[in-house]
Amino acid sequence: MNKEIIKRLKDKNYVRAFGLMSPEEQACFREVGKGNCLWYSSNSWSGNSMSGNCFSNHMTYAIKPDYQPEPEFQDLEIIQQGNWLGITRPWAEDYSRFPSDFNNLHCLPSLPGFEFFFYWKETGIREVCFDDVATRIRKDKEKVYARFRK
Repeated sequence: MNKEIIKRLKDKNYVRAFGLMSPEEQACFREVGKGNCLWYSSNSWSGNSMSGNCFSNHMTYAIKPDYQPEPEFQDLEIIQQGNWLGITRPWAEDYSRFPSDFNNLHCLPSLPGFEFFFYWKETGIREVCFDDVATRIRKDKEKVYARFRK
């Protein structure tokens, strides 16, 4: 979600009727959802809960000032390269985020945006402490991932 568009759509002086907004702005409102929006009716702004998630073309909406989008994450599988565990740099990324093509396991927690290590179970994500990553991969044959905030 484009943070610049969100910032603009929070400004009540900028917004106009939904039907007059650009397709990108309309898509942003749909992604944010009506529950996170204010709407203009008669002569004032209201933040009351609105039913459904359909926006009316003739209504004016603004994103609530305190709205924060959910963070986006990038999950990278820990792999073995030679005798080392680590991640390979995604090709779309530049070297400012991942300093080399293969980043060793012990370096990952110090990289920008690192969140945690995890593996998947039927019940969802299970966090793994650094000391247990190698055991999970080698002994338990689990796929372990490093999660980074985008």
